[in-house]
Amino acid sequence: MPKKICASKYRESSTLSEVVGAELTRLRVARDWSQHKLADELGYTERYIGQLERCTKGPTLRTIADIAEAFATKPSAILRAAERRQRNRGTR
Repeated sequence: MPKKICASKYRESSTLSEVVGAELTRLRVARDWSQHKLADELGYTERYIGQLERCTKGPTLRTIADIAEAFATKPSAILRAAERRQRNRGTR
């Protein structure tokens, strides 16, 4: 049974890895996907997805490309959104 999605889309982030993790969470939650569903789509483990979102693991470029493909976007779009999030983190 899939776990309930309860991640905050607006958590504070300061490092690039943290903002990429936060952007991953935002994309996943916006589609109402669980970590389990995303892991299945990517062929990764649910544990790894959780580690990326919590920033205990940093994503590789290959991982960012895989995530972008799963969400039908470009890797550069994920990185730009993460950069915007990092720039704007103090304005909320």
